[in-house]
Amino acid sequence: RQWVRQVYKLYAIVHHLRWIMQKDLLGQDVFLIGPPGPLRRSIAMQYLELTKREVEYIALSRDTTETDLKQRREIRDGSAFYLDQCAVRAATEGRILVLEGLEKAERNVLPVLNNLLENREMQLEDGRFLMSAERYDKLLQSHTKSELDAWKIVRVSEDFRVIALGLPVPKYSGNPLDPPLRSRFQARDVYHLPFKDHLQLLYSIGSNISTERISQLLSFATTLCSQESFTLGLPDFPLDSLSAAVQILDSFPMMSVQHVVDRLYPYNVFLGKEGRTAVKDALKRFELQDSESHLLPQRITKVERAHGNKPFKADVTVQIGEKEVTFQVPAGTGLLKKHSRSDTFIKTSSHNQLLAEMMQSHMVKDMCLIGGKGCGKTVIAKEFADILGYSIEPIMLYQVSKLCFKYDLKYNIQVLILCIYSLPLSVILKTAVGLHI
Repeated sequence: RQWVRQVYKLYAIVHHLRWIMQKDLLGQDVFLIGPPGPLRRSIAMQYLELTKREVEYIALSRDTTETDLKQRREIRDGSAFYLDQCAVRAATEGRILVLEGLEKAERNVLPVLNNLLENREMQLEDGRFLMSAERYDKLLQSHTKSELDAWKIVRVSEDFRVIALGLPVPKYSGNPLDPPLRSRFQARDVYHLPFKDHLQLLYSIGSNISTERISQLLSFATTLCSQESFTLGLPDFPLDSLSAAVQILDSFPMMSVQHVVDRLYPYNVFLGKEGRTAVKDALKRFELQDSESHLLPQRITKVERAHGNKPFKADVTVQIGEKEVTFQVPAGTGLLKKHSRSDTFIKTSSHNQLLAEMMQSHMVKDMCLIGGKGCGKTVIAKEFADILGYSIEPIMLYQVSKLCFKYDLKYNIQVLILCIYSLPLSVILKTAVGLHI
């Protein structure tokens, strides 16, 4: 939330919002295209908040079908009927339809929206026909509304708009848009924040960090997003997650910068020898390599429920070097684990350090544990959940999901990553949703 509030004030974001508003006034649908990250979605949601518009949102995937966009047939009390889905609800209620991940949808799914985008018309499975507001109003001059209702003609609101979000294909994996569908949108390239604006944002977050250090960190990240780095086969650095890294360093200014960089960009896990050498050279060039004066978190010394009217917060104290730092993290509704002894989990020094790092990451963002089979990812996640009073909601990732996540991990690293073991033989994703992990 802090990131969104700060980003809203930047000139580059205001420029994007102004462009979307111009297209909205012209009655045109827009397509925000750019590198992976939350920036495009954040801009779309900021525009909806500014204009006080209602939204219908759908995240597209390879499993998305026509029924997810138009109508879904359901059976209730022995009777079959159709339920309007996001595209139909947005069209009839005058909302803005946000389609995220256009590159992930199968090629035969999105063309069902072609006529709705171009002419504001669509034939529905229940026999109704969506008609543009202009044509509907003309018919209303010569026919009554009851007649149009009998003909099952439904008016599409003149306020209906579509904001599509997607990645450029190629550079990134996915399905390119069909030319007929692509021509329905007014496209805008939403790249990362300009260097100056991003630097200003990070300065406002990291008041306890030297400006030189923040500038070096941003310069390093920008270098890994350059065309030269892409030619070397290096995945993009998650620039949008730099704010999370700076928040951690702001609370722990004595901590190793390179160690935090490793969480955002675990190059030792997914890069070969040549790629690792290139990243290490960039770290050395911007003076971000570890020195003896930098420290790492050692263990959690105390966890207690936050005081005041904060039922879902906990105060965590972590030892780093000879100091103890207390900070606040989200927590569940269960009892916090006060004692460190357990019959099912025997802590080692590496476990203590990992749990302390997980607490740091949990302070600012979701996290992903990477490691080989049987190295203890699930046990660590359960111990972490017990400490903060969370209940666990496991989701098994099968072959298709693994492939999708491999793509997201390589090109859309928006979580803080903690490596237990160097070989990425399996990936377990634990994402904080509500009060569960």
